[in-house]
This record gives sequence, C-alpha cells and structure tokens, in this order.
Amino acid sequence: MFRDVFLAAGMVAVSVCAVSAQVRPATMADLFYPGDPAKLETLLDGLFRNAGDIAPVATESRLVGLITPHAGYQYSGQTAAKAFKAITGQRFDRVYVLGLDHRSGRPTISVWPEGAFDTPLGPVPADASASLELLDAGVCVADPEQHAEEHSIEVVLPFLIKAIGLRPSVFLSIGGPSGNGVLLGRELVKKLSGCTGRMLLVASTDWSHYHDATEAAKLDARGLESVKALDPDGLREACEAGATELCGLNGVTALLTVMKEASATVRVIERTDSSGEAGSEKVVGYAAVVFEAPGLPPAKTQAETTKTDSQTRSKPEDQMTEFHKEALEAVRTTLESVLNGKGRPALTLKDPRFAEKCGVFVTLKIDGELRGCIGLIEGRAPLSQGIQDMAIAAATEDPRFPAVEADELAKIDIEISVLSPMIPVTRLDEIQVGRDGLLLRKYPGSGLLLPQVPTEYGWDRDTFLNHLCLKAGLPPGSHLGPDGKSLAADAKLWRFTAEVFGEKEE
Repeated sequence: MFRDVFLAAGMVAVSVCAVSAQVRPATMADLFYPGDPAKLETLLDGLFRNAGDIAPVATESRLVGLITPHAGYQYSGQTAAKAFKAITGQRFDRVYVLGLDHRSGRPTISVWPEGAFDTPLGPVPADASASLELLDAGVCVADPEQHAEEHSIEVVLPFLIKAIGLRPSVFLSIGGPSGNGVLLGRELVKKLSGCTGRMLLVASTDWSHYHDATEAAKLDARGLESVKALDPDGLREACEAGATELCGLNGVTALLTVMKEASATVRVIERTDSSGEAGSEKVVGYAAVVFEAPGLPPAKTQAETTKTDSQTRSKPEDQMTEFHKEALEAVRTTLESVLNGKGRPALTLKDPRFAEKCGVFVTLKIDGELRGCIGLIEGRAPLSQGIQDMAIAAATEDPRFPAVEADELAKIDIEISVLSPMIPVTRLDEIQVGRDGLLLRKYPGSGLLLPQVPTEYGWDRDTFLNHLCLKAGLPPGSHLGPDGKSLAADAKLWRFTAEVFGEKEE
C-alpha cells in the first residue's frame, strides 16, 4: 500500500527541488531599473541623497525590519531609499527578503536555498544555512519556477546592496493564502529567538492598486494602522474586508508576527503614491516603514515545554530496552563500515522485533543540528534491513547535505523512529497531538509529519494539520471539506505513532 521513501527534516518530511547552486538572473534590469551598473549606481546615489535625514536604527537593536515597495524606480524608488537609508552602513548577520508570488499561482512558500540572485551591482549570495533551516522546519519548498518571473525580491536588492553591501540573504517567495505569512512568521520567531547576532527582515510590497489618490490614501491609512499596532490578524481581516490593499500581504504579516513577538517600535517614514510620475488619475500606493527591537527572547527549552506523550520522545539510557540498544548499535556499526569503505556489514540481531516489517526513520545530528534523515512509512523488508537501509540513505543520499564523512562519525548522534501501522482517519477529532503522526494525500501532493513534530513546535491540532498541508505542497486548510470542519472527500488521511529512541536525549 505505502511505498514512499520520505526525506525528513529534524523528523519532518519535506519537499526539496534541486536548484543546485543556481544563479537567478536579473530579469527586471532595464525594465524596473537601469541594467547598466554605472547608471544604476548614479540613480541610487541620487535617491539616497534626496531621501533627506532619516534617523538610523540603533546599533544595539538586534532585530530590524523594513517594509519597502517594489515598483519601477521612477515610481517608488524614492520611498524605497527612505526605508533603506535607516540601515545604511550597518552590519547584519542574517537577512531575510520576504517577497511574494505575483505570477506562478503556486500555493507554497518557496526559498532559493543556494546560489545567488544576480543584480547589475553583483550577485547577492543565498544564505544556504538559514535557508535549509526553513526547509528543515517544513514550512518551505525549494521551487525555482516560483522565483523565475517574480520581481518583488529582485527589485529591492540594489537598495539592499547600496545600504549594507552584498550580504548573504534568505530569499522567500510567499505564495498561497493569507495564512501562509503568519505560519512563516511563527517559524521565523522560533529560528530567531535568542539569537545574539543582528537580524534584518525586509518585506517587499506595494499598497493600494489603481484607485484615485484620495481613495488610495484612505485604503493605505487603514492598513498602516494595523502595521503600527503590530497586528497581523487585523491586517489580514482588513484586506479580506476590502478596507485596505497590499500585494505583499503574506510578507508583511510574517514580518508583523515576528515584530509583535519582539514588542518592536514602528516608524512609518513615508506613505505616498505614483501620482507624481504615472500621469494617470489611478495610482498605486507605497510606504516606507522601519521596525526595531532589542531582539527576541530565547525560546522555551524542551524541559520547559509540556510533552503530551513520552512515547514519542527520545529515551535516556536508563529507560532503553535491549531492543533500543541493539538497534542503535546496528546503525552505528553500519555507518562505521560503509563510511570507511568496508561495505554493508552482516548483522545478527537477537530481538524478535527485528523480523517485523514496519516503517522506520533514521535521523543523524551533530550538536543538535540535522545532518541527514530519511525514512520509510511502511516496511518493505524486516526491520533489521530497514534500519540499515535508512541509516545508509540518511548518511549518503539526503540531497540537502553532502554525504557524511567517516571523520564525522564521532560527532554524530543517532535517533531512530519505529512507526506503527497506518490507521485511516475518518474524523479529525480522532487526532491526538503528541501521540499521532499524520500522512496526508490529496492531489497533487502528499506530506508526512512525525508525532514529535507538533509537540516540539507547540502546535495545536489545527496548526499541525495546516503544516501537514504545506508539507504536501497544498494551501493550509486543504484537508477540510466545504463545511470547514470535516475531512475533504478527496483527501486521504492516516495517523500513526512512533517509538523514538536515540543515543543522546535532547
């Protein structure tokens, strides 16, 4: 029935598209801004000079955010320069550029995980480490087609380069429903909590589209009220009610979710529109907004977080059975043999459970960071073979990482998850967070989340199911039928449990 091999990201199955260090070309050069480097430099110099006196963000602010427009520079360039002037000459350790998806219609959040975004001023490298963290968390896919014709990231990059130089950045094209922004924002809160470096988040958006100037100002003012109040839900509701408009809603709500958690201060530097250049009675609104905060407090440790079912957690040494110890030793023996070029070892395992056929995941970590994880959701062969197969695959076949080297073995921590059989779900209230993992299949995708994931991230059942939809490449809520409460007729959902044990208690 089930024959899927799943990649797992810290025990989360993810969708990964090989972008193989691609450089995305500067497709908007000579359309939205000059393609000639000298002309672009001259234009940017003038825009930053004419921006006037913009108070810089405090150097002790470790969390900084910008909202900036992405229209042609003759329309919105001056407003963008005012936002970026607030950070000119400052250093940031991590940069996220939150764009949108104007064209592809995909329901996903796509990250460009390696390579670069090209510009006439030079390529801006992708921050591969930070990008893979988001892939590992299961909130993103890596889909180059979602970025191919999208301009909202590219158009802001020359301003970013002018302000802070060619800093590695995380490039996110946020498609799908308005809830995707908040989901991403919650994940960014987890990633940035307790960070000691300086973090910059840039949300790219234009505001009201093609109204007269008076109506545009009214619409934009309503949206900026929610921005100043750090209210992502209020902004979404205002958009849905037609009280405000912005094309980059998801990027802005992601930014607001982070800044709300940090209790950031907000400065609306400018709100304007295209009337000065467009020569039309219908205008597009633009805004420059700056956020700053001391940072995010450290996330709660696992000891501080309530766990609802100890069966899904790694077991310390004094709670391990002989089966657990034998399985972990089998994985380590296999890795030592294979990675030292001696081939797959023949194992003699005593516990009768190794003769059973069941799903299994093998996770490899170094200092708590994922180094590889692949699993089967249903056994094709006895467990003794399955754990060897998945151990080798996790070490050598996970496409997100180079193959594990023999000299890394001393630092590797091994964790094994043995899965129960799949149980079809007919009612959503059957699902118990902390006990159940879930597998969803709905055309055109499928996704799996292991039982420990929602407890690690503090999700309730609805959030768990929405992330499962994202894992399947579907919009949040795709599992629901027309009534918004029951399972959709074309969705297939299974639950399962997992017995998780490892060499190192997390």
